[in-house]
Amino acid sequence: MTGMEIPNWNVTKKQVSYWVSFIGVTRLIIGLLTTVVAVAGIWLLVRPSAPLVESVVPLASGVGTVTPLSTLPTPLTVRIHVAGAVVRPGVYSVSSSARVVDAVKAAGGATSRADLERINLAQTIIDTEQVFVPFRSSRTTKVTVAPRLRPSRTTVTVSVPTVPGALPIIGAPITTLAPLINLNSATSEQLDTLPGVGPSTAKAIISYRNRKGPFGKVDDLLNVPGIGPSKVAAIRDQVTV
Repeated sequence: MTGMEIPNWNVTKKQVSYWVSFIGVTRLIIGLLTTVVAVAGIWLLVRPSAPLVESVVPLASGVGTVTPLSTLPTPLTVRIHVAGAVVRPGVYSVSSSARVVDAVKAAGGATSRADLERINLAQTIIDTEQVFVPFRSSRTTKVTVAPRLRPSRTTVTVSVPTVPGALPIIGAPITTLAPLINLNSATSEQLDTLPGVGPSTAKAIISYRNRKGPFGKVDDLLNVPGIGPSKVAAIRDQVTV
């Protein structure tokens, strides 16, 4: 042998038929398909991935624009609650630029018992606000009545000095006098000092006074929720109207 022999790769048709019959057509097809799938899988694993393309969608003009609070439109009307000494208390819609005087007019105007000097009629109003027109109390009437005096619940006992050597004489209790509490002008703290009247009862008295107007007599307290005849009898000599 003078050199490397080159193998003879020539395959005859008879040899191909032999191998096909020996292996079988079905196995041959399955083998080919398996090879193709394996090659395709290896190619998918090793091939470089394509760069991601970021999609940019242009925004329409004006979309996503935040309107500053200062440029928001002002509501044309506001809802308010008008109560107290007016003809028709209730909830009304008025102009956003309205004043207290406009709210009173919307409720039918003030009644004859309204004390308009105690509120600012030129004050501006805002949405959900309550405008309360107070009633004229007895202290604003033209007739001035001197307050009656009531005995104080505190008594003081004093000793009167006598001749040296003699027993001291114990003086009789001295009763101090104080003005009666006016039911039409008293504050919650003043009413709370009355016997049997606590913070809740004092609040009920003031609420009734604001809704119904000044008390005409002490017995009108019986119309206040939570006050009965026994409580009125306990404070009768300590209050006035």
